[in-house]
Amino acid sequence: MERLHQYERDEFINICKEHGLNYSDKRLLVLEAFLGTTQHLTIAALQEHLESQGQRLASDFIGETLDLLCRYGYASKKEFEGQEIQYEHRHIGWHHDHLICADCGRIQEFHNKEIEALQRQIAQDRYFTLLHHNMELYGICGECRKQRRPGIPLSFVLPGEEVVIERLLGGKQVQQRLADMGLTPGTAIEVIKASGPGPIIVAFRGSRIALGQGLSQKVLVSTNNNPAKDIG
Repeated sequence: MERLHQYERDEFINICKEHGLNYSDKRLLVLEAFLGTTQHLTIAALQEHLESQGQRLASDFIGETLDLLCRYGYASKKEFEGQEIQYEHRHIGWHHDHLICADCGRIQEFHNKEIEALQRQIAQDRYFTLLHHNMELYGICGECRKQRRPGIPLSFVLPGEEVVIERLLGGKQVQQRLADMGLTPGTAIEVIKASGPGPIIVAFRGSRIALGQGLSQKVLVSTNNNPAKDIG
């Protein structure tokens, strides 16, 4: 791997010479730090990594360098839902997709030959010329799932999750109000909106229901690994 990074460093210098670009020692420090990690990095994360090595560089300079690396094919800029812009090492001849945890933000890369072949077949069947694609799967990683306990309040659930109501809290009037909405133990629901101003929006049986934050905390749910048909 070190030999590969040395080759990419030398190659980058040659490209800069050919195109009259500045490849100062500081620019090369950013390149080497970036190539030396396999993680997806934000500008701030790379800046922190450089500082840990005793190199203090301005975030604007680091961002300019990363954009330069993207321009010449050494990096890719990624914009994942709900996260800062991140950069990853662009490997020649290897395409991969991403699993993104909606809880902790962890990103896992994966490559599946069957998925790649299926995508090409779908395009071919529709006389479509496939140039490139990007697949992002959002969910909950194994580590975050371990930390979750059964019966969490509905207000803690993330948008897009499908859950099952375990039980209802509060007095009889509150429980009856929820029951009148159709929200009873055993009901499978999908969370449409769970953050920002306004109510929490859930869907089940083909309808949407708005719940205030206070009321949603009275509904305890668990992850639905086998979504019921009544989500709609």
